Amino acid sequence: MKKILIASTALVSTAGVAAADVALSGRAEMGIYQVSGTDAQFFTDIDVTFTMSGETDNGLTFGASVDLDEGGGTDNVQIGGVTAPGFSTQNRATGDNSDDGGATIFVSGAFGTVTMGDTDGALDWAMTEAGNVGNPGSIADDETSHGGYLGAYLDGAQDGQILRWDYTSGAFGVAVSLEDDNGSKAANTDVGYAVGFKYALDLSGTTVNFGLGYQKAAGAIAAGFTDQGSATGVSVSASFANGLSAGMTYTDMSDMANDKHYSLGLGYTTGAISVHANYGKYTDNAAVAGGADVKGYGLAAAYDLGGGAVVHFGYGSSKPTGGVSTKSASLGLGLSF
Repeated sequence: MKKILIASTALVSTAGVAAADVALSGRAEMGIYQVSGTDAQFFTDIDVTFTMSGETDNGLTFGASVDLDEGGGTDNVQIGGVTAPGFSTQNRATGDNSDDGGATIFVSGAFGTVTMGDTDGALDWAMTEAGNVGNPGSIADDETSHGGYLGAYLDGAQDGQILRWDYTSGAFGVAVSLEDDNGSKAANTDVGYAVGFKYALDLSGTTVNFGLGYQKAAGAIAAGFTDQGSATGVSVSASFANGLSAGMTYTDMSDMANDKHYSLGLGYTTGAISVHANYGKYTDNAAVAGGADVKGYGLAAAYDLGGGAVVHFGYGSSKPTGGVSTKSASLGLGLSF
């Protein structure tokens, strides 16, 4: 089969308008995966992304991207090992224009960057998650799907469409974000908001990143969560010249079902080999019977074959205190185009 790579440039001929670039990239994954209590199954996934960018005559830059892997379906989000259906039910980029999951649009200038769509809120933007520390990834995301993992914080509490302004000057960055409440006129469904700060410290080959943020969600976001839940998070991560990376996070969600969350992450790369491990724990999880703690860990390993082909392995394990553990694993090939 002949492989065709497409990268095109759209030249806008209208006087006074700068040229715009349109690029197409893709990723395909194939392999096997298994969740405890089920048989092993085949795994396939294809992700195609269109990226567009341009610049005005006065230097204002703009762009957009759409992920065609997000073309249908809904999301069920896991928080503390509990699946919350409808927490982030998205109509995707092909559906309701007020809910463009998989699509982002930005405008950037001296004032900073304004982004709208399926993007990170300011807290998530500022934090370095444990699963992002030197993680080569896996085809089924086992290492970041366990019950002790915290990823999106309160993003997606309403329609999943986020408006974020961020500004970076040297090593310092700041962001503010809003998430729409679906236009509901019901009581206590104010627009959610977040603020975030980050700072990068360069220590002669070692980069240390600090993140701090606060987020308040709109409305009652899931069973067991209090109305207008909030989260305050802090993260510290470091990348060393020898290929080692490490990070840790702490998040306080004391007015929600999960009281507090802790996580640690480690990564190491040498040559074509990359390995990663992370651990996370929720305390006093009211969404679990008896308010038990929920903890879990994830492992990932990859071998780069070159040319965009990588062999991936992933493993995740979750266990509520005094409960039954669940595990998942995957092995396969990731192909980037």
